[in-house]
Amino acid sequence: MEYNLHDTTVLNENILSSEEREIWVLYMKVLTSAGLGDVSEWMKLDMSMPQMKVLMLLNNHGTLKVSDIAEKMGASLSNTTGLLDRLEKSGFVKRSHSEEDRRSVVVHLTEDAKNIFRGLYQKGHMKLKRSLEMLSPDEKQAVSKGLSILSRALEQAKKE
Repeated sequence: MEYNLHDTTVLNENILSSEEREIWVLYMKVLTSAGLGDVSEWMKLDMSMPQMKVLMLLNNHGTLKVSDIAEKMGASLSNTTGLLDRLEKSGFVKRSHSEEDRRSVVVHLTEDAKNIFRGLYQKGHMKLKRSLEMLSPDEKQAVSKGLSILSRALEQAKKE
């Protein structure tokens, strides 16, 4: 298989074998083609990268404490609070006191923000659906099995 360095964001030739590079390129093609939909739609949001990271964290993890957001982003509490101020003013997040500990402030996505994610992911989902419809049942099963194996290995590597 011929690969193109432009298909990857970072490729360290000294770490990956030839076979692993092929898998990396395929992995990146799948992620960029179907995972998040059309990247140009994300660019239209007129949002800073840190703001987008906060929204992605909340989309992936659900409700989080402000301190957890700061920790996951490697940011100070004051910087995180400023980001959340702007996101709340824009209607993307809502802050409230934790039910378990009234001293803690938690943050969650608003319905408007959830709708943005649904819309952004929809194109990717539709593209994936059309692509999977082109496969035979055996090919779909092979894709599912391969992705399950890769997912398990990635989870195991994360623990090490």
